[in-house]
Amino acid sequence: MTTTGDQDAGVSVSVAIPVYNGEHYVGEAIASVQGQTRTPDECLVLDNCSTDRTVEIATAALGPAAVRTSEVNLGAVANFNRAVDEATGTWFAWLGADDRLAPRFVERCLEAVRAVPDAVACLPAIQFIDPDGELLGVQRDPDLASADARTRLRSFLNRPRWTEVYCLYRRDVLLASPGFQPEYGADVLLTWWFLLRSPLVVLDEPLVEYRTYPVKTADATAESLNPTATRRRWLMTHLWLSLWRQAATDGVDRRVTRTARRELVRCLWHRQWLKHIAWDFYLVAGDHVRMPRRRLAKVRRSPESRDEGKSTT
Repeated sequence: MTTTGDQDAGVSVSVAIPVYNGEHYVGEAIASVQGQTRTPDECLVLDNCSTDRTVEIATAALGPAAVRTSEVNLGAVANFNRAVDEATGTWFAWLGADDRLAPRFVERCLEAVRAVPDAVACLPAIQFIDPDGELLGVQRDPDLASADARTRLRSFLNRPRWTEVYCLYRRDVLLASPGFQPEYGADVLLTWWFLLRSPLVVLDEPLVEYRTYPVKTADATAESLNPTATRRRWLMTHLWLSLWRQAATDGVDRRVTRTARRELVRCLWHRQWLKHIAWDFYLVAGDHVRMPRRRLAKVRRSPESRDEGKSTT
């Protein structure tokens, strides 16, 4: 790693890489942390009972003390939360095991939060890359820095893709938050929790390289969050309901709650949310098409099926 030679007294930075079977890219992720112009004080790899060479690769790069293993697959939610608990820095960042940090991520984010004394998180622009590492588009979020709650919440709800969880966070605030919750959209809910309470510090500079893939099923994503959970339908509908509930939790100003809920109603007519809800219907309809006729008739008669139907009205 390179160093600036003048790291701030009392300021420490942890970067954590939660991973399951990430042998293909985890070496790149670690190298991007080691190549920072401002050295992170800690880099951890949280291995979630991988069955490939992930632990071997991470241990060779960082040493055994920096690689935390698990005897069972905890699910992505528990593994992401474990990363925060086991880190020691005053500032903290997650890094996806197939993503990369630009060399100045830590340096530039610390400069930005130093200029805003009450800052709780710094969000850089996101550079999308393909599986081969080729550059794609850039996502910027300037409105998330707005002091006006309506502006930042509306911008967040109308995003085509949510990647805002890859911030540099004040770790004490992150520990006081709900963290990743065991449901679909855990990263979206965490960012929503922060935005309900304050703006983010936002950088225009792309400092996180986020790897994208061909479409992955929502089912597979949901199952990875908590492998022991009961399979759930209407994923985006349930996410919307969770956003609605979280808008009225402790610590949210009542005026912000009203604003957030108005924006949640409004966003249902936005093209992005129309796509989300249409995808819910597509997944459920697809399941019914694939079911044998007897099984389909049984599902239609079941109380659970009737309850699911009510949740869409």
